[in-house]
Formats: sequence, structure tokens, C-alpha cells
Amino acid sequence: MKRKIIALLQARTDSTRLPAKVLKKILDKPMIVHQLHRTMKSQYIDALLVVTSDEESDDALVHVLQSYGFEVFRGSKDNVLERFVRASEFLQLQDNDIIVRLTGDCPLHDATIIDESIEVFLEGNCDYLANCVEPVYPDGLDVEVFNVKSLKTAYANATLTSQKEHVTPYIRQSGVYNICHLKKKPQFTHWRLTVDEEKDFKFIETIYNHFKTTYFSFEEIVVYLKQHPELLEINSDIIRNEGYLKSLKEDKNDN
Repeated sequence: MKRKIIALLQARTDSTRLPAKVLKKILDKPMIVHQLHRTMKSQYIDALLVVTSDEESDDALVHVLQSYGFEVFRGSKDNVLERFVRASEFLQLQDNDIIVRLTGDCPLHDATIIDESIEVFLEGNCDYLANCVEPVYPDGLDVEVFNVKSLKTAYANATLTSQKEHVTPYIRQSGVYNICHLKKKPQFTHWRLTVDEEKDFKFIETIYNHFKTTYFSFEEIVVYLKQHPELLEINSDIIRNEGYLKSLKEDKNDN
């Protein structure tokens, strides 16, 4: 039986640094809608599901996504690991099926880069593969691929805040999974193509306004930014993975 490949894109609207960032409009569409349309260009993904919280604060997000025809699953706000497990149950996934984890603050994600990680996962004997633990691309092009069995066992065993909030740390840290990394020469890993703060959004908006379309490649972004390196200064001072680092600090309270 063919293994299903499902993209679960997590998003919510109550981010503290830039509230409702996923709904901020670029070219007259919510930022997250651009990302979803770009993700749908994948040659491997069988279905795409947005997983958000069951909090009232995310009602507007659900309404917007459904108005554009996207399917949404709602679950725990803070225990995103549980949200992913419940979503896999909702989709009736089997242990050998594959989940591609994406986050909704990456409006420049490229389906070709997503497919690259899926290909390597399928070719290898991997339980988990990432292109971002050992970064290959700028922040904002992160891809994690893992099987449903690994997700379930992580949920059964994870205890720390960071493991529950960020879905995959237990898989990477436990030592019981076959962990793979995309082996490729790093490309512009110091760039930020994600949105956490207003200056990130302005940077991304500038890129979209240049191309005037939802669809353009990472290679085209590279050409544009090399021609306009001053744009990279807009958000160059922001720390990569700041949210995860915050969760690690909260882990101290779990012990």
C-alpha cells in the first residue's frame, strides 16, 4: 500500500511578537494563503491540512482559511505535539505514513525545497529527516519529515515543554530513532525569510511586491537579494529559532 504523505502546517494568531501575523495581507491576500498555495505545488504531498488551536482567538483564522477552500483541524493550543497526533488520527493515518511539518510563518517556502527533503526521506531508512537542524537554507525554508509511528511514540513519552510545543525535539533527542539530515552545501543560512516581527513582515512584503505574484522560486529570491543586499539589513538582527530557545528555558520549570 502506498504511503500517504501529508503536510501539517501549524499556525495560530496570538503570537506575542506580531499578533495575527499569518493574516496580514500581502498583494491583497493573507500571508498564510500565499504559503499554502506555494506548498500545494509539491509533487509529493497528497493532502495539506492546517492545524491550529481550538481557542476562540483562532476562529477568524479558521474562517479565512475555509473561505479559501483549505481544510483545518483544531486542537490543543500549547501542546502542539498532541495537536499533530490528533490530526493524524482525524486523517486516519497509518504508522508508516509520512508527515511533513511546516509552520505558518514562512510565506516564501518553496515546494521544490519541500520535495527535496521528502525525496531524501523516501530514499533513506529514516524515521525523521530535517533540512534545518543542521541548517541548509535560510530560516523560513525549514522542512521536517517523519513517520506517524515516530510521532505517536514521541507523544507517549515526551515530558518537557519544548518537546510538546515544538513537536519534534523528543524524536531528535531520545536516541531511539534513525535521524537523518539533508546533506547539502549550506546556502545563505544567515538570511531570514520567516516572519516573527514587523521588520520581518516588511522584508517579506518587499520581496512579494517585487515579484507581484504568489509563485516565484528560491533561486529567483537569491538573485533579487544579491542585487539588493541592503534589504537584508531590515531584519538581520533577529535571532534564529527564538521561540524554541524560549521553550528550552521553560523546560527548567518542568524538572
